[in-house]
Amino acid sequence: MTAAPLAPAGDLHVRTPRRVVSVGEEFSFDVISAADPSARLEHFELQFPGFAATAPAVAIPAGGVRLRGRLDRPGFHALAVSARRDGGRVTGRDYFVAREAPPVGTGPAAGYYVFLGCGDYALIFGRETHALAGWTLAQWKELVTWMGANGLNRLWTLLNGYTLAYPSRRYPELRDRHARNVTENFLGELIDHAHGCGVQVHLMLTTDGHARDFSRACPAAARVDEQGKPCAHFGLALEHPLTRRYILDVLDEVLELYPSADGVAVHPTESDPDRFNPESLAAYRAETGRDLRAEPKSARQAWHNLAFARFMGEFAARCHRHNRALELVMANCWWQDDHVAVNHAALPPDLRVAVWHYAWEDEAAQPWPIYRWVEAFGAERIIYVPTSQSYLYPTDPARVMDRHIGTDRLVSTAAALGVRDTVYFAGWDILPEEARLCDAALVRHPTALAVKDPAARRALIPRLYADYFGTRSALLSGRD
Repeated sequence: MTAAPLAPAGDLHVRTPRRVVSVGEEFSFDVISAADPSARLEHFELQFPGFAATAPAVAIPAGGVRLRGRLDRPGFHALAVSARRDGGRVTGRDYFVAREAPPVGTGPAAGYYVFLGCGDYALIFGRETHALAGWTLAQWKELVTWMGANGLNRLWTLLNGYTLAYPSRRYPELRDRHARNVTENFLGELIDHAHGCGVQVHLMLTTDGHARDFSRACPAAARVDEQGKPCAHFGLALEHPLTRRYILDVLDEVLELYPSADGVAVHPTESDPDRFNPESLAAYRAETGRDLRAEPKSARQAWHNLAFARFMGEFAARCHRHNRALELVMANCWWQDDHVAVNHAALPPDLRVAVWHYAWEDEAAQPWPIYRWVEAFGAERIIYVPTSQSYLYPTDPARVMDRHIGTDRLVSTAAALGVRDTVYFAGWDILPEEARLCDAALVRHPTALAVKDPAARRALIPRLYADYFGTRSALLSGRD
């Protein structure tokens, strides 16, 4: 066997020509010592929930152990191995994906959120552009065709942020000079192609945050702190008329350019929303009779939530004047999580909320914000964005396994709450097909769906954190 394209984690390695197999297909793989592939492995143990062996494990003359069997359930299947070698215990982890037979049936709304231009890539990496900004229409069509064939039916495309990734007429000086969509304006054709593949396309727009080039062009609209200094991450003062005009101008332009879009997704400011611009201070005093600067942090944030939710009412009405059928989505940010009730009372009733997950290193189940948003809004209005472990793709083998297992836990948490619509943040990188097939498997077949009873699904989540392999073994063997 040839080496696997992605090395497994641990002292024991799985050697296989491919990690993606068809449901019910017989396949084999070898387990070898990473330090000495010719070493004999004694007292070999395999934890591979969902794997049905079709032959006994056999020692390989050249070293290691060979296993043969099949996976009868589609989805992501993690495995753990251990053995005795040189008087000690060695372990390893790896995974296989059992692929659904084409054509893939209908399922939840699921897909990728990508940048057509700079986005905030420059902030994170210090470089102005990335590969996806230069993708051709043919490359995007190839991706969308693949998505439709494999059960990923949503594509969110970021069109503004630091720059504008479309040929803006109202703000030509803000056009992204690296974005191919600016010079070729192919997004409309891509949307039409996507519809033929069963994929819906949402236009993703930042609002009062990540507005680098606009804040430089219109410094009066830039958000300022109590000392009158510009705030971090190029935030804008939502109460300033230039800010509101800019946000709505961009909305009008993209809906005029791309009238076949299926929806608009909005990203509030990602940095602290606190602002002490004269317009903001005046608006707060007119509404409450008090000085915003004298208020405690919690009161200020509650008002920022209310102000943004009210603005979303204006924004939604503007969208529907263009196209009443547009689906509208607001991606939540951290400063909104403690004010879910304010948002539920003030946001437009037909607007959905894309709840992000930012807890990177959780080792146990927590009362994450998605619980609050689902309780207030209902599962049908929530879309999950399991950023955290699902964020792009690590290269360290141990982190790859953590990423996939972590994503299963997170998507299972959403599924246990009744939330099945999931969008992965891809940003500036689209991985090879094998990785995308794993993404599709994780979101279409999370472990939680092996449990039918809703209450039992919720009870499953802490167990997936406490003993992932043992819990899956019990579920998939029918012992649970």
